[in-house]
Amino acid sequence: MPTEKVTQMLLFALAYTSSKFEISIHEVVYMSNHYHLLLTAHTKCLPDFMEQLNSLTARALNAYRGTTGTNIEKGYNCVAPQDGEKLLEHTVYTLTNPCASDLVTKARQWKGVTTARMRYGDEVVVSKPKFGLWTPKPKKTSPKRKKRRRRSDARTRSKRDRSTIPKTATLRLVRPPVRPELSDDELRDLVLGRVTARESELELVRQRAGKKVLKMRNVQKQHWAAMPGAEELFGIRPTVSANDKNKRIAAIGNKKAFERAYEEARKRWLAGEKDVEFPAGTWLMWRRYQARCASAA
Repeated sequence: MPTEKVTQMLLFALAYTSSKFEISIHEVVYMSNHYHLLLTAHTKCLPDFMEQLNSLTARALNAYRGTTGTNIEKGYNCVAPQDGEKLLEHTVYTLTNPCASDLVTKARQWKGVTTARMRYGDEVVVSKPKFGLWTPKPKKTSPKRKKRRRRSDARTRSKRDRSTIPKTATLRLVRPPVRPELSDDELRDLVLGRVTARESELELVRQRAGKKVLKMRNVQKQHWAAMPGAEELFGIRPTVSANDKNKRIAAIGNKKAFERAYEEARKRWLAGEKDVEFPAGTWLMWRRYQARCASAA
């Protein structure tokens, strides 16, 4: 549940992990049991970024709750928008997710991690939490004070002093690569205007159905292990999106062509041809086995 401490942990994990990679964050919303993240990966780093983000998040939540085990499902659904208008739709969908789930009326009312209250170019400095995974270790006290020799060698420091995680991390909101004729403020006003329109649409749907939002105070009262209603387990999980039908068909065709080329290269690799070139976009073979991969055009 998006309590103040959980929100700080999630925001710090995102800010710290994104600072380690060439990643641009465009929008993000953490719900109670999942999150939506709109970003641009400028290098072949998305799998590593997601692995480290989910790992740090899970360890932080387990340490805070005193639990063990999985917090985040393996894998993630990655959808690549093929045109600017569809990308803008994704920004609105992301920001209004708490409204679409009938939790709050306005996107800005969501007190969990959200960029609904940020402008493009804004930076948020997040302090490393002093609880859970990052709880300071108590100092050991002894009845007798022993003289300690001074050691200048950095390798003699305690493990606690060797932490590479900084005390603060900065999250910067970057405009998505659309509408270059608009300034950052103009583009943000456009997005937030569409968010307001979507909020009104959802509220009208609720009024017609005689429903009300749960409200933030009631959301925060729920137990963190509470389960939502049944979800569709075997539905369609798109990997591309586009308003232009031809662009969508072309993207799907490119994906199928990649899969065929990858399978052919994999067969040759398994047959012993270790210098075979995998198609551009191959990640695991390059990351794990240093296989040759074609460069992106």
